[in-house]
Amino acid sequence: MKRMIVVGHGGYAEGVRLNMEMIAGVPERMYFFDLRKGEDLADLEKRIKELLESFDDDEVLFACDLLGASPFRVAAMQCAEHPGKYFTVAGLNTMAFLESSMNLESELSIEELADLAVETAKNAVARFPE
Repeated sequence: MKRMIVVGHGGYAEGVRLNMEMIAGVPERMYFFDLRKGEDLADLEKRIKELLESFDDDEVLFACDLLGASPFRVAAMQCAEHPGKYFTVAGLNTMAFLESSMNLESELSIEELADLAVETAKNAVARFPE
């Protein structure tokens, strides 16, 4: 089974959840964690690890707000501990979140889902007028 965890600073993850809820609904295999002001990085890591322990042998795609920032580092550490089973992407937009969430139950591998998220984010960026 594939799952997706959105992690970011402040209200980022909650904002993604609210955004998706309004547009298409939130899949039950999608989870949201914010690094809150004044919170220690260890606290965020502990909350995420508690959730991961309930997943048995599931694959996980982490989606973080900023490449290299604290939430990303927490996710990347989990990926290092679970090579080939956990992947992390950063900087996604709404289209990428929607596309990824709709493919959680598809035949795509977790690595292919990570690639799809990145490509969808890239393709959804545009300028008007061109």
